[in-house]
Amino acid sequence: MLKSERLKTILQVVSAQKFVTVDELAKALQVSDMTIRRDLNELHKSGKILRIHGGAQLVSDQSKTEKSYRQKREINSKEKLEIAKRACNLVHENESIYVGPGTTLELMVANLKVKHLRIVTNSLPVFEAARTNMNDYDLIMIGGSYRRISGAFLGALANNELATMSFSVGFVGVNGIKDYAMTTASLEEGQTEGIGLDHSQLKFVVADYSKLNHSDFHQFYDLRDVDGLITNHEIAPNVEQNYSQFTTVYK
Repeated sequence: MLKSERLKTILQVVSAQKFVTVDELAKALQVSDMTIRRDLNELHKSGKILRIHGGAQLVSDQSKTEKSYRQKREINSKEKLEIAKRACNLVHENESIYVGPGTTLELMVANLKVKHLRIVTNSLPVFEAARTNMNDYDLIMIGGSYRRISGAFLGALANNELATMSFSVGFVGVNGIKDYAMTTASLEEGQTEGIGLDHSQLKFVVADYSKLNHSDFHQFYDLRDVDGLITNHEIAPNVEQNYSQFTTVYK
């Protein structure tokens, strides 16, 4: 079977079953596990499937069920760590930074090396990751209504607190980016992140390549209004070219 036919077949299987393992595909197509993994990685990079541990699942423009932050930690963990370390390079001594909810941002604050920093967040998991960093940072936890699935504090209380602050740099995550639309699953969560960015001198969005060319329920910010998109170095050239129209791509 030609590679093009094999990729087409894999897409058909994933579309029909929603989730498929490497072993299932290898047996069905009578090729090695290594060949299937290469195929899945290629389809993942082009945004046609979502590569997860042991296999792949269907990617739709809008997920019907939002994953919890604990579940998201298990997806693309290697890629997220790469992005997190890249984001760390954009943080400098004595800055005040806003960090929104997101598993990549948890990794970012855990890996920060600067010695003196003020971190403001409305994410309990991000706060905990920053608290366990070996550096003794000045941490501020924004209160509000607690959204259990993402571990974020939202609503009027959070928004009012953030609106009184100013930050050197702001970092947010997304559930998806399609062209210039930065999207998330929750309108309230998006509003709070938007305020954090509005009050930041420099604005960055972190997103592994599975988030690109996909969207979720609520557009909360415009990619043209941020200073950079931090993503993986494996981003496909045509995808990078597209997003470079709207902001600087850090990879």
